[in-house]
Amino acid sequence: MRRTETSTLAFLDVMACGLGAVILILVVLKQQAPIDSPIDSVGQQPQQAAATAAELDQLQDDLTRALASHDAAKSNLDEQQQITARLNNDIDLASTALAAAAAQSAQLNSAIKNATTAVENLSTEPPNAPVETPTVTQPDYLIGLKVSGRKIAILLDSSASMSARELRQIIHYKARPGADRKGAEKWVNAMNAVWWLVARAPTSAAVQIASFNETTSFHTDGWTPTTDSATLTTAKSAMASLFPDGSTNLQVAVDAALKTGADSIYIITDGLPTTAPGGRSLLGLDGCGSKLQKRQQVTGKCRISLFQRTVGLTLGKPVRVSVVLMPLEGDPDAAPLFSKWALSKGGMLLSAAKDWP
Repeated sequence: MRRTETSTLAFLDVMACGLGAVILILVVLKQQAPIDSPIDSVGQQPQQAAATAAELDQLQDDLTRALASHDAAKSNLDEQQQITARLNNDIDLASTALAAAAAQSAQLNSAIKNATTAVENLSTEPPNAPVETPTVTQPDYLIGLKVSGRKIAILLDSSASMSARELRQIIHYKARPGADRKGAEKWVNAMNAVWWLVARAPTSAAVQIASFNETTSFHTDGWTPTTDSATLTTAKSAMASLFPDGSTNLQVAVDAALKTGADSIYIITDGLPTTAPGGRSLLGLDGCGSKLQKRQQVTGKCRISLFQRTVGLTLGKPVRVSVVLMPLEGDPDAAPLFSKWALSKGGMLLSAAKDWP
């Protein structure tokens, strides 16, 4: 009978068990790696997701605010650019206006300089007068009366009132001889006014010069060119013997000028007419008498009626009428009536100063 060795089998079993135990331990250890357990990982994921979502929301809010700030800054920049553009445009307009003003100022200064030179020349240089007289050096710009026309008739009132401005002085001169009346200041000024007009007449024009009181006398032989110095000087010398006397018959003087074919009439007088054609006796005129009674005295109403008859002569006639009204007291209707007449005929009234020209 074979004997069984029990100790050897037991050792193998122990070895096999040990090896199995080692393998089991290794398997267990392998199953335990990694150290963090899946349960803990799964528990932490919701927290991390929540934190990430909150951080994302914060970043989104920051981005929104940044975009809003950027839009606001861009809007402000656009507004500032518009303001800058407007300011630049205003500066350009102001610069253009300033340049235009500077140019206009330069032109104005040049015009002032030229005008000053012209005034100085007018004040110092007399016009080319066909008749020598010291009074023609009076500057034109102080007067405003322009002499124009092709055929110019100059009518000088030589009635007694042309000797003085005041009525008492006129009466005083009437009592004195004619030689004394020639030197009366008002009469000298009236005579000078005749040659003032002649000196300023166009060189292409012709003139006729006449004096009138109760009648009319021409001192030129027909139409005389304004450039005919010899003839005009002769006429001036002949007129030196005139002196103021008699009454004023304006109607006959204007009628005589119209019959010469004058297209421009210049009247040098001091008031409304005082007599009618036919002499001193006034008959049948409004305010001047009646058919039953002749009147020597001339009233204000009568003088206006005589003036209106004179104006009637020029109605519808192509003639310009201008008046140089010498000073005289006691005739307030003269200036407005003569002015209205002159304006209606394309002329003007010059109310002369006491010492003009």
